[in-house]
Amino acid sequence: MGDGRLIGIGGVGLWVDTVGDPGDPAVVLISGAAASMDWWEPEFCARLADGGRFVIRYDGRDTGRSPVAPAGAPDYTVDDLAGDVVGLLDALGIERAHLVGVSMGGALAQRVAVERPDRVASLVLIATSPGGPGGPRHPDLPPMSEELRDYLATEAPPASDREAVVEFMVDRERRLAGPGYFDATRVRALARQIVDRTADLAASLANHWLIEGGAPVRPRLGEITAPTLVVHGTADPLFPYGHALALAREIPQAKLLPLEGVGHQLPPREVWPVVVPAILAHTSGGWGAQGSRLAARSIADGDPTGWFDRLYAAGASGEVPMPWDRDTANPLLVEWACGLAPRPGERAIVVGCGLGADAEFVAGLGYDTVAFDIADTAIQLARERHPGSAVEYVMGDLLDPPAAWLSAFDLVVEVITVQALPDPPRHTAIVNVGRLVAPGGTLIVVAARRDDAGELADGPPWPLPREEIEAFATGGLRPFRVEELTGPHDPDDLRWRAEFRRL
Repeated sequence: MGDGRLIGIGGVGLWVDTVGDPGDPAVVLISGAAASMDWWEPEFCARLADGGRFVIRYDGRDTGRSPVAPAGAPDYTVDDLAGDVVGLLDALGIERAHLVGVSMGGALAQRVAVERPDRVASLVLIATSPGGPGGPRHPDLPPMSEELRDYLATEAPPASDREAVVEFMVDRERRLAGPGYFDATRVRALARQIVDRTADLAASLANHWLIEGGAPVRPRLGEITAPTLVVHGTADPLFPYGHALALAREIPQAKLLPLEGVGHQLPPREVWPVVVPAILAHTSGGWGAQGSRLAARSIADGDPTGWFDRLYAAGASGEVPMPWDRDTANPLLVEWACGLAPRPGERAIVVGCGLGADAEFVAGLGYDTVAFDIADTAIQLARERHPGSAVEYVMGDLLDPPAAWLSAFDLVVEVITVQALPDPPRHTAIVNVGRLVAPGGTLIVVAARRDDAGELADGPPWPLPREEIEAFATGGLRPFRVEELTGPHDPDDLRWRAEFRRL
């Protein structure tokens, strides 16, 4: 990541660092009490950015390089710290962001979600609580141990003794981390980095513990509408796991991701392969939204098909729900084939086969079936899903089909593939679909429909107008039946089903 910069926010300044494309969904990382942005390690941030996020981390007031109040006399409240999150979005020109907060940062994220829901796309709450430490004020929440309570009550060493401060930070992390997830060498190096770049160590060590807490947010957690993911270590000694259960119960439709053996800490490197995909999936907006972003970038780079494999790979890694994931064939294809006589010995090809549901159906009709996709990941997944299948799953490019495929198939099945391409090269893809049909063969096309009065969609996908459906009728193909239909569950889901035959 870069060195960052100081940004003026509401009369104060915050030191901010970003990585990723500003056009991607924004993810704001909010640190815990007395913690600078350094705890969000650059590699962790880079992994989120590589998943298509604009990642923002910052030094809160009295931490890192952000301006400070006098040590022992903070001139701000918890409400001000929550307001800083909104001010940061304003300063960066961001309308809504995904907030990822740890410990007190998670409490700030909850406060923003309650007070300014219009600015919150989603929440990820890590190692935090609905109300603070358990005890007399929160009798329904499990308390920390007396040993930890006594330790946290001890004073920090004087800020002038920088090495003592480093060791204090290392010892505190040791006591809070899960037993199997503490790396003293890494934490000590990080503590030295924090000490070296902190503007006022005395203020950083003291002030966050002295600020006013603001009105309780817990009674309003039921108002939160932002999709919420609760990430919590099962060995958290400060906020035992019951705090996570309470959050997941009290925030509507919240999801819970337990981290076995992890303590009160940012997710350690060992669990990044679980946590990073979970955050990316939670902040993706679904595979359709992620696909649109990948497609736009791929098309802008002059590669209109490259995004397919990247999207399937994201699905395979858990960064988005699996795209085009269905276990059964397209219902309009099934309906078309109803009553079709068995076709042993005839050849079929399925265009853009994805995970293979349509191809398996076609093979079940008796066809010797080839199924191809431009995405290598899709082909691998299809083979894994259908072990021992009679279908030949292969990579192939519809824009440059092998010569052996031309005029080679008695049945060609095209289900919602060419509409995922811009034009150009969509017209080339349409023509090439028809070129696969053998003499006397049939082409069946299922596609999203754009009526004559419909506006051109900002795809993908791009629903096809009638003239593009008619464009399949080239090189001797003739339309046999062109139907204007709707999806089986939504009358507003406009569809084409078109059958062409080669004479």
